Amino acid sequence: MRHSRLLTLFTLYIASLCLQPLHAQLGFDLNIKKTKPYEERELKAEKTGDKKFTAPRRIIQNTTTHYNYFFNASNKLNDIINRAKAAHRDNYAEILPFYNYSLENTAREKGQLDSVIYKSKTGIVLHDLRNDWIDDLYLLWGASYYLQQDFDSAYQMFQFINYAFAEKEKDGYYKYIGSRMDGNNSLSVSTKENMRFPKGLITDPPGRNDAFIWQIRTLIQSGAMPEAGSLIATLKNDPVFPKRLQPSLNEVQAYWFYQQGMWDSAATHLVLALDVADNKQEKARWEYLAAQLYEQSGNWETAEGLYAKSIAHTLDPVLDIYARLNLIRINKSGGDDYINKNIAELLKMAKRDRYVEYRDVIYYMAAQMELSRNNFDAAQALLLKSAQYKNAGTASTNSGFLQLADLFFKQKKYTRAAIFYDSVHIENLATADALRITQRKDLLRGLVTQLKTVLLQDSVQRIAAMPQKEREDYLRKLARQLRKQRGLKEDEAVITKGNTLTSAANPFGSSNNTKGEWYFYNDRSKTTGLATFKQVWGNRPNIDNWRRASNVTAQLRSTALGNTRGNPAGGIVPQEELLNYESLLNTLPLTVQQVQVSNDSIANALYTAGIIYADELEDVDASILSFEELRRRFGNYPKMDEALFRLYYGYTKKGELQKASEIKKLLAGQYSNSRYATIASTGNDPFTNAPTTEVTKVYEKVYDLYLEGNFSEANVAKKVADSIYHTNYWSPQLLYIQAVYNIKQRNDSIASTILTTLIQQNGGTPIGNKAANLLQVLGRRAQIETELTNLQLDMPASEKLAVPVTSKLPPVSDKKEPVVTKLPPPNVKRDTTSVGKKVDAISKDTAAVKPVVVIKKPATKPVDTLVKMPVVTKPASPYTFHAQTEYYAVVILNRVDAVFAGEARTAFFRYNREKFSDKPLDAILTTYDDANKLILIGNFASAQEAVDYVRKTMPLSPKEIVPWLKSDKYSFTILSKENLQAFIQEKNLGQYQKFLEQNIPVKF
Repeated sequence: MRHSRLLTLFTLYIASLCLQPLHAQLGFDLNIKKTKPYEERELKAEKTGDKKFTAPRRIIQNTTTHYNYFFNASNKLNDIINRAKAAHRDNYAEILPFYNYSLENTAREKGQLDSVIYKSKTGIVLHDLRNDWIDDLYLLWGASYYLQQDFDSAYQMFQFINYAFAEKEKDGYYKYIGSRMDGNNSLSVSTKENMRFPKGLITDPPGRNDAFIWQIRTLIQSGAMPEAGSLIATLKNDPVFPKRLQPSLNEVQAYWFYQQGMWDSAATHLVLALDVADNKQEKARWEYLAAQLYEQSGNWETAEGLYAKSIAHTLDPVLDIYARLNLIRINKSGGDDYINKNIAELLKMAKRDRYVEYRDVIYYMAAQMELSRNNFDAAQALLLKSAQYKNAGTASTNSGFLQLADLFFKQKKYTRAAIFYDSVHIENLATADALRITQRKDLLRGLVTQLKTVLLQDSVQRIAAMPQKEREDYLRKLARQLRKQRGLKEDEAVITKGNTLTSAANPFGSSNNTKGEWYFYNDRSKTTGLATFKQVWGNRPNIDNWRRASNVTAQLRSTALGNTRGNPAGGIVPQEELLNYESLLNTLPLTVQQVQVSNDSIANALYTAGIIYADELEDVDASILSFEELRRRFGNYPKMDEALFRLYYGYTKKGELQKASEIKKLLAGQYSNSRYATIASTGNDPFTNAPTTEVTKVYEKVYDLYLEGNFSEANVAKKVADSIYHTNYWSPQLLYIQAVYNIKQRNDSIASTILTTLIQQNGGTPIGNKAANLLQVLGRRAQIETELTNLQLDMPASEKLAVPVTSKLPPVSDKKEPVVTKLPPPNVKRDTTSVGKKVDAISKDTAAVKPVVVIKKPATKPVDTLVKMPVVTKPASPYTFHAQTEYYAVVILNRVDAVFAGEARTAFFRYNREKFSDKPLDAILTTYDDANKLILIGNFASAQEAVDYVRKTMPLSPKEIVPWLKSDKYSFTILSKENLQAFIQEKNLGQYQKFLEQNIPVKF
C-alpha cells in the first residue's frame, strides 16, 4: 500500500509475474506475458524502489491506478453481481438463501470475471507498487476467483494480501503478527487504520483488513468451518480491527451460523449486519430472513418485530404480502383457538380487492396452518383454491402439493399421494427432490393402475348383479350424469353429414336459458359448445384459419409430441365416445366368460399390487393385506405358491411367527414340489444353486457396487437382477455385506432376515459362523450399546488394547498410540491465526464388551533371515531400508467403502486378539488415496516379524478372517515407520512395491 509497506519479497514477486510464468496450483495460472510494445521495456512495477516515492509521484500513481484501472474493474465486478441478483428469484414461503444471488450465476460470467482479473493484473504491473491501490487490485483479483467458485485460488490470493501487506519494521523486516514482539499487541492480527480527518479524506483504507472478511467467506464456501470460525473469533477479539468492518464481520459470522443451521445465532448477528446492506430493499430482505430464523428458533416476539420492519422498508409487494401473512400466522394471542382466528383473518384478507393478485399465496399460507395441526382435508381444499387463483409463479402451490404428497406417502395413502405428485412441477426443484418425485410417480402410477382395476371390476360386477329393472334405471341415470359432466347433449345423438352440424344448439342462446345470459357468461353453454365442436371438427388448435387442413396438421403434429399427460394416444384428443344406456351395458360382465375375465383381472391386480408393496414400497402390512385378499377370494390362483411364500416372508419380517408357521405348513402341504416350498423349508433356491456365467457376472457387479459404497445404485441393480432371475439370493459374500450395510443403516429386521438365510444356506462354514456371531450380537444390540455407553474401564496402560482409529495416515511417532492429524492441502498456506481441526474418530468394537484377560506365554524367537542384510540407501528412491526398525504389516483395500473397510479392520483386530494375545497389535484403518484404504497392523520390532505375520495371515484371510471379501479386493505388504511420510507424499503403490522387492527376498 504505502511506502512503509514496500516489501522486497513483494517486489520480486511482482517482477517474476512479469518475467516468467508461475504455477501456484491447478487453475491458478499467473502467466503474464508482455505485449510486443513492452517486451524490451521495464514496467513500473519492475522499477519500484528505483526512485523516491515523492508526494507528486504518489499523487500521479494513485490517480492513474485508481481511476484508470481500479474504478473500471470495480464497476465491472459490481455489474456482474447486480446481474446475478437480477436473475435470482426468492421463494418467500421457504427460508430465504442468505444472499440474494448465487455463485452459480456469477460463475457463468467467467469471461467478464477474467476481464476483471486482467484489469487488476495490468493495473498492478504498470504502476509503482508503493501506491495506495495495489492491495485493492489484489482484492478485486481474489474476489473474481471467489465469484468463479475457484475457492483455492481465492484463498491463496487473500492469504497473500495478509502476508505481503502486513506491517514492517523500518529496516524492511516483517513485524510479528499476534505477538508482543516489535511493540505489537499479542491479541491483534489486523492492520491499524488511522482514518481521522483530514487523512481519511485522501487516504484509502488498507485492503488487508477487507481481505480477512473475504477469506472467511472463502473458507465457509470451501466447507472449512473450524478454520473460518477460528478467524472470526480472532477478529472479534482484535482490539484494532476497524469499526468500519464490524458490520461485515457480523455478516460473515451470521453466514457461518446460517450454513450450520444455528438459526438463533445467525439471526442475532444478521441483525447486527443490517447496516452493510447495499440498499433499502436488501435491508428489508435481510430483516425478513432474520425474522424467519428467529421463528425457526421459537422466538416469536422478535420475529414479529422484524416482519413489521421488513414491511415498512420493502419495495417488493410479494415480500410485503408474505411478511403480513407471516405476522398473522405466528400470532399466538387468542388462546387455544388462535389457529382458527388466524385462518379466518387470512380468508377475510383474500376477499379484499387489494390482495386479489395474491390470493394464491394467502390460501397457501392458510393451508400451511391447517397442515401444522394435521388437518389434511382442509389443507387440500385450500391448496386447490390456491391453484385456482395462481398467477405466473407456482412456487407456493408447488411446495404445498409436494408437502401433501410426501405426507400422504408417509401415511401410506398411496392413491392420494399419486394425485399430488402428479400435480407437482419438477422444473424448478432441487435435483434430489426432482429425482425422488419422478421415481415415486412412476412407482405409484403402476400401483394405482392395479388398485383402479380392482375397484372398477368390483364395481361393474356389483352393477351386473343388480335386478334387471334396477340395473337399467341405474345405468340410464349414470349415462345422463356422465354426459352432463362432459357437456354432451341430452338427446344422446349427434348427427353429422360431412362437416355440417345438423343438430347443433344455438350458440348465442337456448330455450333452456331463462336468465337471458350471453353465451360466454354461461359455463354450461361453453362446455356444451366445446364438446359439440370437438365431435364435429376434432381437436382443432386455437389458431387462425383452423379449417385449413395443412395448418391444423402441422399444429397437431407439434402438439402431439409435447402434450401426452394423461392421454395414452400421444397427445391427440380422440372424439368423445357416445355415452348411452347400451354402451354402458356392454361394459358389464353378464356372461360366465365375462365374469371369469373380470375375476382374472382382479386376481392379477391384487398379485401385482402385493409385489409392488413388498419389493418397491417395502410396505409389509399392505403387501400382506393384498395377498390375504387374493388368498381369500381366489384360492386357485395359478401363482398361489409364490403368494403364500411372500405371505410367509411378510409375517416372518413382522415377527408374527405363528402365522408364518401356518402359512409355511400350508405351502408345504399344498405345493410340496414347488420352488417356493423348497426355499421356505431349506433356505436354498433350487433354481439358483448353480448360477450361470451371466447371472454370476450380474451379481458380481452388484457385489462390487456394495463394496465401493454405491449403495443406492447397488440396491436398484439388485432389485433389477432379482426381478430378471427370480431370486433374492446369490452368494454368501453378497448376503453378508448386505447384512453389514443394513446393520449400519439400523435396519435390524432386514439384516436379521438376511443373516438367517445365510446361516441356513452356509451353516458350519467360516462365513456362516461369522454370520451366526453377528446375528447373536445384533439380537443384543440395545443391551450392548447401553453397556458400552456406561462402561468405564481403568486397566493398567500396559494391558490396554490399542484402540483402532479411522483417520488420515498418522505421522511418524515414537508413541504407540496412533496420532490423528489433518494434512493441509498442497500449495495452501493456512492463516497462522486459525485453530486446527481436531479429529476424534474412535470406533467401538461392539463385540469387545468385557475386558480381555491376557495370558502371556514365553515367546520363541523366530529366525531372522533379514538381520544380516546391509542398510541400503538409494539416492534415486525416496525410501530407505533398515531391517531392524519398527514395521507395520499393511492390508491394502482396493475400492472398498468405509463401511466394509471398518468391518475388515474389526475382523483383523479380532484375529490379532485371538492369535497374538501375547503381543497386542494395533489395527489402524486409514485412507491412502481415492481408490485405496490401508489397515496398518503393528507395531513389529523388525521387518522379519512383519514378514512372518503376513506369511501366517495371508492363507487364513479368505478362509477365516475376511471370507466375505473377494480376494482381488485386498493385498498385503509391509511398511516401516521411517518410510511412512515418504509413502504418504509419493502416493505410488507400484513404486513402493518395486522398492520393497529390491530389498526383501520375499514376495507376498
